[in-house]
Amino acid sequence: MDWLRRKTAPPPGRGTGLDGRPVVDSDAPGSRRRRSSATEVDGKLIVQRRHIDWVEHQVRWRWLLDSFEGGERYRNATYGPDRRGLPIRNLFRHKREYPDPQTFPNLYQGFAGYVGSAMGAQMQDTGYGSYPGMIGADPGATAQDDDYEYRRSRTPIPEFVAEAVEVHLGKIFDQEVHRAGPDDLVAWWRDVDGRGTPIDDWMRETVAPLLLVLGCLDVCLDHPQAPPGESVETRADELRLGLDRCVASYILPQNMVWWRLDAAGRYRECLVREFIDPSDRVDHDEDGNAIDPEDPGGAGEAWRRDYVRYRFWTVEESILLSYEGDRILERMPHRFGRVPIIRLVETPRHRTPNIGKSRYEGIAEYQREYYNRDSELILSDTLQAHPFLSGAEDFCKADNTLSIGPGYVLPKKKNPESGAYEGWEFVSPPKDPAESLRKNKQDIIDLKDRRACLLKPAGSVQGSTTAQSGISKQLDAVAGQKLLASIAKSLAKAERQLAEYALLVLRDGPPDAETREQIRVVYPARFELFAAPEMTSNLLQLQQALAGAGEAPDTEREVLQSIVRQLLLGLSDADYARLDAEIERTVDAKARTKERARALDAPGITSAVEALEGGGSAEQAAGEDPLGQTGGTMVGGMTGEA
Repeated sequence: MDWLRRKTAPPPGRGTGLDGRPVVDSDAPGSRRRRSSATEVDGKLIVQRRHIDWVEHQVRWRWLLDSFEGGERYRNATYGPDRRGLPIRNLFRHKREYPDPQTFPNLYQGFAGYVGSAMGAQMQDTGYGSYPGMIGADPGATAQDDDYEYRRSRTPIPEFVAEAVEVHLGKIFDQEVHRAGPDDLVAWWRDVDGRGTPIDDWMRETVAPLLLVLGCLDVCLDHPQAPPGESVETRADELRLGLDRCVASYILPQNMVWWRLDAAGRYRECLVREFIDPSDRVDHDEDGNAIDPEDPGGAGEAWRRDYVRYRFWTVEESILLSYEGDRILERMPHRFGRVPIIRLVETPRHRTPNIGKSRYEGIAEYQREYYNRDSELILSDTLQAHPFLSGAEDFCKADNTLSIGPGYVLPKKKNPESGAYEGWEFVSPPKDPAESLRKNKQDIIDLKDRRACLLKPAGSVQGSTTAQSGISKQLDAVAGQKLLASIAKSLAKAERQLAEYALLVLRDGPPDAETREQIRVVYPARFELFAAPEMTSNLLQLQQALAGAGEAPDTEREVLQSIVRQLLLGLSDADYARLDAEIERTVDAKARTKERARALDAPGITSAVEALEGGGSAEQAAGEDPLGQTGGTMVGGMTGEA
């Protein structure tokens, strides 16, 4: 149990750098070349590492997460400065909407014209505060200043991404996920995060949405830390404190800032950015003195020293470093033999296999485009409701005021040439741009719904497309089935990988092949995408087709089998083979029945000509008197006698 007690002491082979600070070896065991003790990298260099793929995608990850979360986070999120120094947001700024530097001389020194000081610089760095443009400020704080802030404050946030994710995962998790594995793994499934959360809830509410939206997600599985003040000396202490359990936690991809992989694609080394609990955050200045958050003289960078930290993982240990890397805050050896962090990738990119592609990136683009067009339409409607007043320039003054007569009446001036009075009129902008915006908004909704399989294709209803609540139930049910089946397979693969890493932690070593064979994670592959009336109607039509089958057995059998595959989506090959055999028996039986009926039919009269050629029967003449008068003889006065 010595490995549990060594929390700060460096393991054998580790020492201090030339400047007296602890250093770590960046090469994992088994590599071709090990760094010598004289060239070991210290913490300051470690915390500065950034992977090139992280640099390329980290802004995109934050934007995708903001699109999924929506609300004020989406409205106020910033993704760096533009060329004029103002924050880039999801709402794009038109060229004419930049504030006038003469009106706001401190525009580029703070947020939205706020005159900042040292405290303002600190708030600007964190992005939080009650001043205009910061997270936490009311959206209408700057609505009166310019058209851009007016649009940003009044435009509601669309939730296209969250809607699509909720519908898709709702369909998948409506059915039971079947799991099987060793007893210790089954016990871990009942509490995966140390908070009593079962695996179903954790996957449904946490892992699955983040994995699908971001395209990739890191999950750390490790033993829980010992409670403060507790010492672990024996195995009994470990069991008493529950330190033999496995606790899972997720790491957003924007916080996995650097990594190195082995041949199997697993982490050999990685650097994770961590944050302390905001309730425990205390800001300090350079001398270590606490800073009052309300004190405008506090340093803007001081909060990072306590709030942001970095954890460096290797196959032997994890080292918690300060923000600048000059201090080791914690050192924890482990016996897993690999880094207990796994990156789940939903759809890998071929150029960067460790970076996933989001299924909802296109829907997020539609969401942002709809958000911008909606804001422009709101501004357009406002201008339509408040048209400009146009009149003779003689009434206008240099100070932009207008002379008003008694009773707030606008006087008219006489034209000296024509003798007529100059009238006043409202100038209203044309309505065509607003109508175009409305049509474009509807087009964006149609594209979004079609991409998420939430819409019947165009032409399914006379005249236009038809939106539905939820997965489409008829024409694009095939596309919806394929989409949901693909998502279910990705989630099953991710959960299977999590199960293997959980066993790695529970048993302090990689599970053997026999144990891995016992793990079973089966997600549903068949989804009910038809409404009950449609299913009933389709069944009746199928029964009518079966009842009339038998004239062309081979053709009808192929067609009926294809129809069954379209109605009953997602079955296994064995199930489809069983249904095909049933249809073959039914069609063959119908064909044999019709053949026997044709063979047993007696030959009879087939035309009117054959009916006239026969002598008929005695009963056909029962109503006539062969010797009596006919109608013709009675008229002619003739008798029937010879």
